[in-house]
Amino acid sequence: MSGYENEYEEFLFHRINDSDLLTGFVVGHLVIEHLLEEIVLSYDSKLREHFLSLTHSRKISFINSLGLVPDGVASCLQSINKMRNKFAHQLGYEPNKGELLNLITKCRENFDDLTDGLVQLHGALTDTNDLLEAQEKHGVGLADLFIQVVYDLESYANKEV
Repeated sequence: MSGYENEYEEFLFHRINDSDLLTGFVVGHLVIEHLLEEIVLSYDSKLREHFLSLTHSRKISFINSLGLVPDGVASCLQSINKMRNKFAHQLGYEPNKGELLNLITKCRENFDDLTDGLVQLHGALTDTNDLLEAQEKHGVGLADLFIQVVYDLESYANKEV
């Protein structure tokens, strides 16, 4: 038995902590997309075909329009997707410290932060120059951002956390 709460937490820690920022962000984004599908399927499995035909941004809007996630959560997920799109469409993109702090702050305002990972990540990044240094100096990093998001998304999908 692992020391992690659930399969997503273990997956995120192993995949993101051992990767660069681009890879870690894409992995986190993929887990979010998987959970968005879980949310829709728990609501109505007949929506699967339609849901899978949508872009990631439209998946978030669709779930929000059905009332399956609050507006603030949808807005934060859209911000995560926008940053992922910058990685995809701007070769060599690296978010600056301010962009990352803004994203973390938005997530702190809209997700439960069950283990205080977002608070710790925000403090660590504020105290350091970048996520790598925050990870090395304070033991928190990008995985903590996505894990907090995943905890809430699991609850919206009516999954055990």
